[in-house]
Amino acid sequence: MEPRAIAADGTAIGFRGFLALWLGQTVSLVGSRMSRLALGVWLYQQTGAVTDYALVMLCDALPMLLLTPFTGLVADLYDRRRIMLLADTGAALSTLLVAWLIVSGNFQPWLLYVAVVASSSAGTLQAPAWSAAMTQLVPREHLARAVGLAQAGEGTAEILAPLLAGWVLATVGITGALLFDFATFLVGVGVLLGFRFPPVPRPDERLAPRGSVWRELLQGGAYVLAQPGMRGLVALTAFVSLAIGSLEVLVPPLLLALASPAMMGLVLSTGGVGALCGSVAMSVWGGPRRKMDGLLAAGAVLGLSLAVAGSRASVPLLAVTGWVAMFCVPLVWSCNHAIWQLKVPAHLQGRAFGIRRVVSVAGAVLAFFCAGPLADRVFEPGMAPGGVLAGSVGFLVGVGKGRGIALLLMMVGLLLVSVMLVGRASRRFYRVEDEPEPVPSPQ
Repeated sequence: MEPRAIAADGTAIGFRGFLALWLGQTVSLVGSRMSRLALGVWLYQQTGAVTDYALVMLCDALPMLLLTPFTGLVADLYDRRRIMLLADTGAALSTLLVAWLIVSGNFQPWLLYVAVVASSSAGTLQAPAWSAAMTQLVPREHLARAVGLAQAGEGTAEILAPLLAGWVLATVGITGALLFDFATFLVGVGVLLGFRFPPVPRPDERLAPRGSVWRELLQGGAYVLAQPGMRGLVALTAFVSLAIGSLEVLVPPLLLALASPAMMGLVLSTGGVGALCGSVAMSVWGGPRRKMDGLLAAGAVLGLSLAVAGSRASVPLLAVTGWVAMFCVPLVWSCNHAIWQLKVPAHLQGRAFGIRRVVSVAGAVLAFFCAGPLADRVFEPGMAPGGVLAGSVGFLVGVGKGRGIALLLMMVGLLLVSVMLVGRASRRFYRVEDEPEPVPSPQ
């Protein structure tokens, strides 16, 4: 008999009980993403530096890069409900700390970065515990529905968080945004406290002892590196993540150079709708027969959208190209994921996918680390009236505030298009789906 989640009074729950847990986690996720975006925008409004906004995104991504290989292991070894409660509590306390620092007048940018790192670390701990807990909470016949709901929750957060960030900043300010985030944490924790999770069935370790942590983690990487086509996929993952990270860093300041925070939130939410539509399209369609065709084509359209987005100072153009770019993101990742599922043996997929996620986050971290200083110190001064680029490139894309950011966004987009074309031209890489699998080394 499969384990079932039970309510605090000891009664079993069905799929409706899972819906309550999912709703609490989704509300908390919306609040977290909203406050993270609001903090970055607020800091950019205070300083006018893209670097400061990018540093908030960098501090959000670094814990995912450094902790992801280990948080999944923690979720497998310890009680997942307690991990989620601990993570939500830590994130809530870091949010309250930032709000207190701002209200008391003791705020310093570096304290904000520390708080964002703490909150992101809590989220990195919480996410694998919640994902793994689904198999405990939901009967197998409903597991696909549960995963679909989790993805819908991610899409909902992508749509609502920018709208809420822009609206809350315009009406009640940054303190109100942080208190709203804290209230959503209370919702998530309150629902969690109403349930107990069943214990995780564990094998007898005397019959199947585990190797060292490092050996277990590196085994998946060794398998991936043994195949040239898979090495190419790893590199492609990094480039796509670099482009998406650049989009996340550059588009909000670019919009703020043209419109209000409320309009910025509306345009970013349009991109969230595009991502949700792309996810639905992939769920219904399933992608082309050759997943590499889908990956390369969607990646090229994504890069082209970024290039077009920066070509003119137009909010409607940013909204349309943002929708197209974000529509392509699920297509790229879904085709990429399908190839990995095809090429990596089941017993190595968890570790191999963890490595892929680390590479993906590393690409985004590189974008967060470089895009801000490049925009502030090179491209924005160069594209200002009288700047070194104003008389050349400025003739094509315009000069003034935000046009340096736009030029950098265009360059990232054209780089991604070039990478996709090179990938299509490389026969060894393009035929990765047809490569014979290497013989696994003995355990």
